[in-house]
Amino acid sequence: MSTNEALHKALSTCLERSLTFAAFRTPGKPAQIWAQRTPELEGVQGTLLLGLNQVFLVAPFLLDHGNIPFIRADVELMFAEIDPDITPLDGCMGAPQGWRTADAPTSREAFTGAVQAAAQACAQRRLDKVVLSRVVEAPITPQQWPALFLQAMTESPDAFVAMVHTPAHGTWMGASPERLVHEESDHVRVDAIAATRPVNAVPERLSAWGLKELDEHEQVVTHVHGTFARMDLANITVRGPGVLRAGPVAHLHTVADADLADTLLGDLVLALHPTPAVCGSPTGEARQFIAAHEQHDRSLYTGFWGPWNADGPTDIFVNLRCMRLADGRSQLLVGAGITAGSDAAMEWEETARKAQTWLRLMETSPARN
Repeated sequence: MSTNEALHKALSTCLERSLTFAAFRTPGKPAQIWAQRTPELEGVQGTLLLGLNQVFLVAPFLLDHGNIPFIRADVELMFAEIDPDITPLDGCMGAPQGWRTADAPTSREAFTGAVQAAAQACAQRRLDKVVLSRVVEAPITPQQWPALFLQAMTESPDAFVAMVHTPAHGTWMGASPERLVHEESDHVRVDAIAATRPVNAVPERLSAWGLKELDEHEQVVTHVHGTFARMDLANITVRGPGVLRAGPVAHLHTVADADLADTLLGDLVLALHPTPAVCGSPTGEARQFIAAHEQHDRSLYTGFWGPWNADGPTDIFVNLRCMRLADGRSQLLVGAGITAGSDAAMEWEETARKAQTWLRLMETSPARN
């Protein structure tokens, strides 16, 4: 059995038995599966993250700092060799299958109406920015998810590709270009990613990006740098912006580096989330606007997830470009940052391009041929 065949079989086993598990591929590293022997999901206070090793965080957008969910690595499988042994999964017990209630796909009228209201709120200075999302139906069955996961790893080598299932959140899969934080030897790196253009319409000079896009990106950079400064991180450096290409779209991308000094990594992560790239600013007002205008539950979308190791290294990513299972159906969640200069029709098209990250993979997936 090849590595890919073994990974496909392991993923199918985890899904069929509703195990509590995380399958993930960090860029440049082999795929792994961390599975629990029992299905119950645990949580930890943010102040106690320092004591955790070898767990996979699954933090929702609306995060309770007193209960950060994580998946244990009772069984750890590494798919870096030929014929990896997946029989340790036989000792894992899943929870009874329960379908999450599906949200209705977001209509164009509802989304553009929310965008217009958001742009007006920004023009009136009640908000600087707010990120609005919508639900898109995806034409793929749960049985096709393992093949799609393998395909995403191949076609998105620079993305963090992950699939998780928990009794609390159901089943999710994502391919995120945005690292919330990388930590190793008390040195941290954070991606500030915002502003979107079609990948075939990226200007040669930074100054040719629109004022709306430059402002949107600057808000995220300011948030990250300001958080570093408030928390007394040392040796802060900021590089960028450059252009990050992610499938059919491209983003402005700035990297911030620093040394933790006396700051705890868990405190930094909780201070960074949610960034203006996934929520807006000011944070409280943006959250209220989202709650009032989005008709679906974000759950893990725009939260963060990834392997956490207090002894390092740790890689945590923002959960973007993701999909979930609900009532046996696959649903994508995609969003756009809205400022006073936003055009509702253009923001709709931006979310459509982001959805293509998965939709174009589904069209060519071996499971559909």
